[in-house]
Amino acid sequence: MGKMKEVYLDKCIDFERLNETSMRWEKDTWGEQVEDGRFEGKINWEHDYIYWFDNYATLMQARNILEMFGESYAEIFDDYIGQWCLTSTYQDLVWSS
Repeated sequence: MGKMKEVYLDKCIDFERLNETSMRWEKDTWGEQVEDGRFEGKINWEHDYIYWFDNYATLMQARNILEMFGESYAEIFDDYIGQWCLTSTYQDLVWSS
């Protein structure tokens, strides 16, 4: 395995460990809850996944990894459970298997 591939895989594992849970981010599934005011922030339906984080510090670390990967993301806040979230084009290891 090449050095760059090792670094990429390490960062993928880091990202997976930072988020609490993740789900597919689809308007058919989440649209009504967005309209009801569950999430604060700019909603991007072009993103495929949503990731929840226990605190803002872990979100910042995850955001840095996504920037390193060149992935699109948006920060939102889930008022229902009081956690920060990222919606993103990034497909976590959980979703790629």
